[in-house]
Amino acid sequence: MTLENKELKLKFDPKDPNILNKIVQSYNKIIIGEENNIKFLFTCYLSKDLPRKYRLHVIIASQSSAGKTSLIRRVSDPFKDHVVDYTDFTSAFLKRQEESMDGKIILLEQMEKTNEQKKASIFDLKFLLSEGKLRMGLVDRDQKGKNKPRILEVSGIPVFVTTSTNMNIDAESLNRTFLMQVDESQEQTERIVDFTLKSFATLGVNDSWTEELTHLTALAEKYRELAHQVDDIVIPFADKLKKIIPCENLTIRRDLPKILSLTAVIAFIHASNRYRIQDNDGANFIVGSFGETEKRYKYTIVAEPEDFKEALEIAGTTISQTINKVNETSMKLYGRVIEIYDQKSYSNATLDGARVDGITVKEIAEKIGKSVNRTRELMSQLESNGYLIRDRTTKEHTFIPTGQKFSEIKIDDLTFTKEELESWRLQQIARHGQKLTMIEPPCFTKEPENDTK
Repeated sequence: MTLENKELKLKFDPKDPNILNKIVQSYNKIIIGEENNIKFLFTCYLSKDLPRKYRLHVIIASQSSAGKTSLIRRVSDPFKDHVVDYTDFTSAFLKRQEESMDGKIILLEQMEKTNEQKKASIFDLKFLLSEGKLRMGLVDRDQKGKNKPRILEVSGIPVFVTTSTNMNIDAESLNRTFLMQVDESQEQTERIVDFTLKSFATLGVNDSWTEELTHLTALAEKYRELAHQVDDIVIPFADKLKKIIPCENLTIRRDLPKILSLTAVIAFIHASNRYRIQDNDGANFIVGSFGETEKRYKYTIVAEPEDFKEALEIAGTTISQTINKVNETSMKLYGRVIEIYDQKSYSNATLDGARVDGITVKEIAEKIGKSVNRTRELMSQLESNGYLIRDRTTKEHTFIPTGQKFSEIKIDDLTFTKEELESWRLQQIARHGQKLTMIEPPCFTKEPENDTK
């Protein structure tokens, strides 16, 4: 099957280069603001059926009542048949799952469990997300009451999305996920208030959401069908990205594959407008309820520079938070901490022999207008990731900024000409022979005339 819809006249055109904007417009019937976060989450959910290395995971770290859970649940509505929804689960429960987790979306309402350092952690899930397997040996009692050795194994890589109010998240969890934050601005609060008041003052304000959801669900299903024909997604211009990758940041070793996977999923969303490489050998697909098979082609989608640019556009803040391991609010706070510390240092330095002390959580809280508890959470996150040093020698601990810089990925210009694409194509043919055929866009809107049957 292809993206051509024969049952429902979809309002979405897969060839529309602005399809993600159109998707956001549908969600605006039920979600106000959060445009880029909607695009990013929708992209994450779509990745569930792609080859394993392209599946995306995200932790949304924001303060309580910011709307995190509502956002992840609403965006997941078109994928509800594939969602495994938990408020919590134990390690033993996860390990006793017997079905494959491929093609599943795990939504964990709140990541509350902490490790010995009091940092939020996904614990055993980290092995499933990176290796696609949990394997544990244990002893169970059989029907006769005798102890018998048994091996429990959970396989597959689900898409994992969760929320947290704990700003301190352990490194192993962050290495496997994107770090995201909802819009906490006053302007967004005002938009939500207006939207909520309207919903109580208008008859059937959300009636149109039912229709939008029908189209979104149909679109998600079409992409799911297409994903089963995708063998790979290739980024032929990847070498050109080296000059903008912050290699001074050690964590980029784990974060770069996530950023490139996001680029690949964006290319998948635009598959109808992308070159594809057809595997002429084809593969057998199950097409009937009794195991009937049909031979069809499998494809590699060729990403374009626009896919990388769009990935940075919709997830720029998320990528920045991910590679620096602190959320946006903490990043903004860091600038204020440096400013306040410099002012205090200058003031003290004017006094002969005065000691230049650090700054306390209380001092920062008063300057930025946040509660002491909230400020402490944000400063602890900065401390954990090397941006602040804590002096514990005084009764009231003080903090000193280290001056560590935030890493950034910025792109002014990125091109990949047809000549460069042709050169790359010839290299691939030299390696693989005539087994592969390059097909120009538009693609996936109709069956190829020479499709293998």
